Amino acid sequence: MRSKKNQGITQRLVKMFFYGLLLFFIFAIQTGSAVVFFQDGTNITGDKLLESMNNSTNISMVPFPIKFFYNTHCGSCQEAVNYLNGFETRHQDIKVEYHDLYNSSLNNSMYAQYKTEFNNNTDIHYPVIFIGNVGIAGSNDIELYTEPLSLWYQDNKATNATDPEMGLTSWIKTLLKV
Repeated sequence: MRSKKNQGITQRLVKMFFYGLLLFFIFAIQTGSAVVFFQDGTNITGDKLLESMNNSTNISMVPFPIKFFYNTHCGSCQEAVNYLNGFETRHQDIKVEYHDLYNSSLNNSMYAQYKTEFNNNTDIHYPVIFIGNVGIAGSNDIELYTEPLSLWYQDNKATNATDPEMGLTSWIKTLLKV
């Protein structure tokens, strides 16, 4: 009698263990795939981001505030939220706009608009941020590339890279050593 009872308990414990393990893996896997992309839909590797920015002819004049789209019930999104909260603390001059997609038709509409504007309608998944003409999706890439990209925009003020007159003026001044 006792052995059947012990077997039943053991079987239930084994099932609970495997269900727990399954749940762990489900929540540990990030939902969004990591990708860095330009507004024209071109995907770039994160390690080439700043080089690509330096070579780009179409840099946004207004990179800030950072637009962040996420879902409250997404584990990967929570990692990105935590990172961006710390980012805002370190960089109080850069504002992040948080757009929770959970139960918000307004935020979902705005998200759909950004996906369309970035010519990547089906490939963009949350969590995702948009900084000027660059999008970064996936919590790992958000953590890796938000700060360098934001600082690049601050250092370059997005004017020298896009304003041909500023570039020409700068070039003439260096020639004349004014």
